[in-house]
Amino acid sequence: MTNKRKSIKTITDPLLEPYFITKDEYSYTIKMNVTSDASHFRAKGKTKTYEKSLYYYPTIGAALMRISELQANNKDYSQLSEYIENYKQVTLNLKQYVDERAKSIL
Repeated sequence: MTNKRKSIKTITDPLLEPYFITKDEYSYTIKMNVTSDASHFRAKGKTKTYEKSLYYYPTIGAALMRISELQANNKDYSQLSEYIENYKQVTLNLKQYVDERAKSIL
């Protein structure tokens, strides 16, 4: 007898962009929407948008921390201190947002 797969929940927020998270009964998956290149030889002149799974994590906290790293890595930096400061800011923004939402639930 096989178990029926439960539904997948999607978590989107402007703070997470360009990424979003899906949750199933096993893990949290970090994904992003990707648009194919119409000039690719297999595209036949058409573009297609699809969800690309990037990483899988057992907890929402681990997924959010990875998104912080990905967002901090989205641009070039001329100094290490600039990268660290940006990473701290992105992480702090996500943490404050999650903390505020958790307080409103409790």
